[in-house]
Amino acid sequence: METDDFRACLISMGYDLGEAEFARIMSLVDPNGSGAVTFQSFVDFMTRETGDTDTSEQVIASFRILAADKPYILVDELRRELPPDQAEYCIARMPPYKGPDGVPGSLDYTAFSTALYGESDL
Repeated sequence: METDDFRACLISMGYDLGEAEFARIMSLVDPNGSGAVTFQSFVDFMTRETGDTDTSEQVIASFRILAADKPYILVDELRRELPPDQAEYCIARMPPYKGPDGVPGSLDYTAFSTALYGESDL
């Protein structure tokens, strides 16, 4: 995720970002100064920020960001945004999305996330 996209994401989640605070956060999620925030860095940051309250809703929110607010995610998006082993893990375990607005090959990240936390029988 590009730096500006990450900033917009944080603002949409209610962060009050001045330059110093954003620089502090960027030093955590992009310690090498590459100008990009990886999915894993984003997840790690959100996990730290939310303490021990990691829930399926938080994972769903992360996937929703990767899916550009769509209720499903595509294999190409997973492969582009996640490390190869994590992408393949998700692809192998995510069920097909069955909503009316799905496209061929779309995957259901909501069902996957709730199954990860024992909140469904997937």
